Parts: sequence; C-alpha cells; structure tokens
Amino acid sequence: MTDGAAEAAGDVVYGLLRLAGMDVALPLSALREVVPCPMELAGLPASAPGLLGAVELRRLVLPVVDLRPVIGRPDDRRPDQVVVVVAHGGQVLGLLADEVRGVTQLPSSMLVAARTRGERLLFSHTFRHPDTGRAHSVLDAEAVLSRPGVPTVDDVTRETAAVAGRGRGEVRMLTVIRCGSHRFAVDAAHVHTTLPTPDLRASVLSSRTCRGTVTYADREVPVVDPLALLGLGQLDRADMGAGLVLDMGSGYVVLALTSLLELAEVPAVDVLPLPGHAVARPELVTGMAEIDGVGDCLVLDGEALLADPQLAGFASVNTALAAAADRGDADTAATVAAAAATGAPSYLTFSVGVDVTVPLEQVAEILPFPASLTDTAVEGVLGVLVHRRAAVPVFCLASLLGRPRRPVTATSCLLLVTVDGGSAAFAVDVLRSIDPLTWRDEDQQLRGTADQRGTTLRTAPLVRVGAHARLLPDLDLRAIARLAAAERAPSGTPELARAG
Repeated sequence: MTDGAAEAAGDVVYGLLRLAGMDVALPLSALREVVPCPMELAGLPASAPGLLGAVELRRLVLPVVDLRPVIGRPDDRRPDQVVVVVAHGGQVLGLLADEVRGVTQLPSSMLVAARTRGERLLFSHTFRHPDTGRAHSVLDAEAVLSRPGVPTVDDVTRETAAVAGRGRGEVRMLTVIRCGSHRFAVDAAHVHTTLPTPDLRASVLSSRTCRGTVTYADREVPVVDPLALLGLGQLDRADMGAGLVLDMGSGYVVLALTSLLELAEVPAVDVLPLPGHAVARPELVTGMAEIDGVGDCLVLDGEALLADPQLAGFASVNTALAAAADRGDADTAATVAAAAATGAPSYLTFSVGVDVTVPLEQVAEILPFPASLTDTAVEGVLGVLVHRRAAVPVFCLASLLGRPRRPVTATSCLLLVTVDGGSAAFAVDVLRSIDPLTWRDEDQQLRGTADQRGTTLRTAPLVRVGAHARLLPDLDLRAIARLAAAERAPSGTPELARAG
C-alpha cells in the first residue's frame, strides 16, 4: 500500500506546498522537515531527470530532485525556494518546492483516488481544500522516491534527532512562523490551516489585539495580533503578510503573521522550558527551541492557545456572510447590493433571546465576555471591567429590554458604546451578521416619548437589513445607556465611565 493509500484510511494532517505552480500536499508522516535551498548544490556522480545535486543536512548528504522537468514545467531556480525532506520505507530525499503553504487536517472522505494506465503517477489522490476551494494533489512519497536513477539515502533523520535529543526519540513537528522580528513555533497538529495572503479589513472588532477581520470559510473571522496577545508589543500593519488559522471549536481565529518559515521536526527534549518570569504570558509558552536555519524560537502551547478565554471570545463572534445570491434569491441579492452601493448605513444584528439590530456606528468595539467582572451590588449591573484605562459598567441588555436575564455562554460578548464622554458595555448572546439597511417604514407610527424611542422592543422602529426578510427592532444603544445610567445614579444624573 502506498503512503497515499495508507493515509486515506483516516483523517490526516497534511503539509501544503507550492510546487511548479501547483498546490500539492504531503502527509506529515512522510514529511521530515523543510529547509532553505541554496542556489549552489553539491555535485553527485549520478544523472537522472530533475536531479539537482545534494545539500548537507546535519550529518546527512541529501540528494535533491526537482520534479518540474519530469512533468514538463519550466525549471527556473529562485533564491527563496525550499527543500522538503520526503521519507518512505527507510529512505529519504530532498524535493525542491517553491514555498510552504502551511498545514491542514483533512477527512479521508474528501480524498479522490487518481489512477493512470502505464507509467506510475507521482500523486495518489486529489482533493479540494474545504476552506479555500483550491485543488490539491497528494504526492505519493513511495512513487517520488522510486523514480529510476534518482538516488536516495538511508533515513537517519530520526536517528539524528534522537542523538541530538540526548537519546530520547520523541519528536515534535512544529510550524515555524515569523511575526516582525519575533520567531515562534507551534505544534502542527494544533494548526487548522494557514492563509498565505489574508485580505485584512477594518472592523468594529478592531483594537490593539484584534487588528480586523478576514473572510474565511464563509465567515468574517477576527485577526489577532500574536505580539499583543503575548505582551510583546504590536505587529506593524506592513508586516502582516500571512495568517495562521486556529479552530477554537466555537469558531475560528486567525493569528496575523509576517511569514510562514517552515515545518521542522524537533526532538521533544530540545524544547527547553522557560522560567515563568521570563515571559509575559507563561501559560501560552511551552518553551524555547533552536531551529536549524532559523535560530531560537519561542514554542507556543497549542492546547493553551485553543483554551485561551480571549481567543475563545474572538472566535465566538465569527459572522456568517450573506449568501442570498447562492440561494438563488436574485431580487434580494440585488437589493442588498444596491443598498450597499448607495451608502446605506450598516447594521449589526445580534440576539438577546430575540434577534434585534442596531446601527453599526453606535458600537465602538466588540469585546469577548471577560472571565470575571467586579461586582458592584447595583441592580441590573452585571459588574465592572477595566478597558482602555476606564472603568466600564456592564449591563445585561436583555434585562434592560424587559426580558429575562440571559446566561453567559461561549458565544456571549460585549458591545461597547461611548456616549456623553463615557462608556457602557452591553452583554448579548451571539452576533448574527453585519448588513446594510435595506428598508425602513418611514410612515411607521412611533410610540413612546422622544427619549424612550428605541430603548425598548415596543418603542423601537422596525427595519429590514441585508438579505433578511423579517423585520427587526432598531435599538438605540446610546439612549439605552443614558437611561440605564440615569436610573442608577443617586442624583438621577447619568454617570458613565469617563475615558482615561
């Protein structure tokens, strides 16, 4: 059974590569590591199509082959190409590739077997990436290493790792990344996938930690700055050229990167522990390792990242993209497009036990629900949090609207509103979408006084946003904040948190 056939028996983590202008994948069980390829390689007394020479990899002289001449592609060399160490049956060789595109885990049901008559194919299966839609070919490691005339060498990469690891053979496959001047590594098994060039957009989520959103898996997904998360400063916008996707269970989070450096196999004992006082977020760092060709890296704890409350909060506010056109509702899609083109105001739709909407410009920030709040014993106030050097009262919006208090769940978040020089935060159940306003009943009979309008479900005007057919209450969060503060202030004067 070939490597590709064996891997097809269950879910597999694949390394994604760019080779000869094509997207290819290699099971991590056959991928030892990825190293830079020098422009000049050592000569070998052998000849075969695509054989370039050899590179020195620790104590191993590794033959390197370029598949482009074999498959009829131009074989021009570039200084930024890499060598992928491919292993099968106790043998290894180096395979020239253009770049590493990251890793992804794929269910076997998505693999389609590839066959031909006559000459053996160099790939065993194909698949379409479930998130990006790109077509990939799964390289057959056995077929690559079995090409006539191509020399291979004994696989001492595991043995070398055991020697370097002082006799312990356990190794870790790490995804090595760069963020500005910082280098990090994280276990490949904890990486959902990577994005080579994410299109970062500004968002109401934008803050020091969340730098905006990208479209991924038909959702608007928050992009988190790893430097801010780890207390190491902030990544310059010009340095954000890639992304690493984490599947948090409740949603996705993208970590902003400058570049994806390589996949490296490191002896587990060579991930050296760090004193807790040496890093700002010791719970997120499992140690430090020296990666050949890269240098020292902080090794992040993948399990701790997936359990981090702040990242979980960002994951909970993934926003599904409108799919009206895909549903065949051409009239609705045209209405939404026309509304957006004419500059109709954007609305944020969310749930407080019932779906409501609010003008997006009223929401200064969307924050993850904090792990704890400081209790004030004030009726209707969930507590107080410190945000941007200000003490901000947190209200249950459902309670203010006369509905039962809502429990905190994994999708709960806070809508931060600034009004009259202060701030207030409203706890809501889950975000739905951000859409343009498509209809408002200008002749609707308004109920309640002017200062009450939009502060209750009964007095809120009804509007239609995006592709939604239903009418939604249009809340005025600023008016609600003023009333909530006035009702609780001893003198009857609103006292919202002042900006620090």
